[in-house]
Amino acid sequence: MSLVINGRFLARPVTGTERYGRLLLRLIAQAWPDSRVIVPKGSPEKLDACGLAVERVGNTSGHVWEQMELPRAAGKGDVLLSPANSGPLSVARHVPVVHDLAYLHHPEWFNSRFATWYKLLIPRMLRRAERVITVSGTVQQELQRYYGIGPDKSFVVPPYVLPSLLPANGSAPEQCPYYLMVASLDPRKGIDRVLNWYTGLHRPAFDLLIVGRKHRAFAPVTIPDHPGLHILNDVDDARLGGLYRDAIALIQPSYYEGFGLPILEAITIGTPVITGHLNVFTEQFGDAVIETDIGYTRSMMRAMVTVNQPHMRAEQVARGHERARAFSEERTMAALREVLGPLIQG
Repeated sequence: MSLVINGRFLARPVTGTERYGRLLLRLIAQAWPDSRVIVPKGSPEKLDACGLAVERVGNTSGHVWEQMELPRAAGKGDVLLSPANSGPLSVARHVPVVHDLAYLHHPEWFNSRFATWYKLLIPRMLRRAERVITVSGTVQQELQRYYGIGPDKSFVVPPYVLPSLLPANGSAPEQCPYYLMVASLDPRKGIDRVLNWYTGLHRPAFDLLIVGRKHRAFAPVTIPDHPGLHILNDVDDARLGGLYRDAIALIQPSYYEGFGLPILEAITIGTPVITGHLNVFTEQFGDAVIETDIGYTRSMMRAMVTVNQPHMRAEQVARGHERARAFSEERTMAALREVLGPLIQG
């Protein structure tokens, strides 16, 4: 009995969901190196599957491929892992990863077809799955509250920071001081909050860099024209690590999150983080982040004092480093083995 990975996510632009899928592949390559990754035949030629065997199957793509062609290729006795929220309904030994339930709480954040499909798919997929992985205790509680998936079936496998993201000491900083936001350009990320704050400042002495891109699944977001605002789309790990390191702070103004991977990346690298008030942020990061009312100038000014005053900044960075140590490759590997090990061995 072997492990098969739904590799559809590998062909997509990298967001937190895809990054999480890649770190799972990295661990699977160590723990179960005979596993195989199945992708649509039309996927890009170069896919980083961490050394695992890649099989290209079928003549379709997207959800049709996932529901119709992936199950045939997976094999009846194999365990299928779907790392990126969606997966087939007809595979008995299925372990999907659910990152959040944003589509359920705020369908208006997505295009109508996407939200409708997820509302139909996810509850059925969860009921039929053998086990379910999620990324935080907050989402695990939501799975039980809304879908009746208890802790006997759902397991938290937290992320960690990939070594490829840790910046080299010699990378060149940006020309102007800047605050950083790393997020898809979609409404739930609270981009309106940070844009209202930044564009309301009079001649700010710093830029705002947003690393992210639009996606057809999300409702559109209006990005104003401002000389200090920069949207960066294609940023590799090496540059992203440097952007974290050299930023005044990371701003994470989300209305809803399942975890908040950019926060973990920032505090690991040593960058202060300013967030809005979310229970999941409190659960995961505690006082390692500065919680404030992003979008309100007076609240943001207090947070800015903290990250710009050397002594206060150093204390915040130290708290971040201390919290980041709780998220390690070893911890994630142990959690992943707990979920998948008995299924593969059985």
